[in-house]
Amino acid sequence: MKIAFRHVPFSQQQADSLDALARGAGYETIWYAAGVTPTAEELSGCEVLMGYFPPDLIGQLPALKWVQTPAAGVEKLCGNIYKSPDVVLTNCSGAFGVAISEYMLTGLLMVMRNMPAYMDNQKKHIWKGMGLCRSIYGSRITVVGMGDIGAKFAARAKALGAYVRGVRRSPRGVPENFDEVFASAQLAEAVRDVDAVVMCLPGTRETTGMISKEVIAAMNPRTIVVNCGRGYTVDQGALTRALQEKRIAAAVLDVAEVEPLPTDSPLWDMDNVVLTPHISGHDDDPINAESIYEIFKENLTRYLAGEPLNHTVDRSRGY
Repeated sequence: MKIAFRHVPFSQQQADSLDALARGAGYETIWYAAGVTPTAEELSGCEVLMGYFPPDLIGQLPALKWVQTPAAGVEKLCGNIYKSPDVVLTNCSGAFGVAISEYMLTGLLMVMRNMPAYMDNQKKHIWKGMGLCRSIYGSRITVVGMGDIGAKFAARAKALGAYVRGVRRSPRGVPENFDEVFASAQLAEAVRDVDAVVMCLPGTRETTGMISKEVIAAMNPRTIVVNCGRGYTVDQGALTRALQEKRIAAAVLDVAEVEPLPTDSPLWDMDNVVLTPHISGHDDDPINAESIYEIFKENLTRYLAGEPLNHTVDRSRGY
């Protein structure tokens, strides 16, 4: 019986503790670095995979019972390429809320306070005011996606004095740190007359293209779009045109419709866009790595005891 790890952000001490837990139950552990891809023969008899393994490899492991991914997004495993419906799939949803909400808050504050322009002026040795700044205090923010990340961002925005709207599949109840909740079908209404639209949507069939050209058209010239979910949840062409024509104020984008973002994309050279290469919730960030370890250790303890696992993914929904 084997448990295999690949491309995981664990310290040596954490790895040793997992080895001891597995060995105590009679399991052999195998560890692979990010650049090493094992073969199906090497993983023969493997019951558990933890980390990033090629999806086509998963279907070649008849003994496999459980796949744990360090990520929150699992669309690559939930799609048609995932050929093992009896294998339990778990993710690390909840591990990234602090880091990503801080990223979104950072990006929003940078744009509101004109920091990209001042950073550019600093490189050019220009001492010049760049116009009036805006505040999160008193602003209206729509959070699209009210899971762990959206909830943690809402708490931070609310603490700074924002009025926070939330958007989710069903508008049931108004959770703490939200002032009102809209259903996904009311998205165009939810983004009207707001200062920022903050997106933390999972990648599913339902969310693909959710921020359509019609939704973008419902925004106003002061709206800042922040996206740390999936790039393909937005009509990127419509977003780009709205930014070029100043129909919305700015965008902070950690994700793109196609990644890496093509070098000829106009988004690279726009002064009202802040771009980062999908790093807002990196596994290796210490706070994320610790959360991933705790989630997996708890699940491994449950698995060895024959108990139901936490963070089980509903593959029909994609999260």
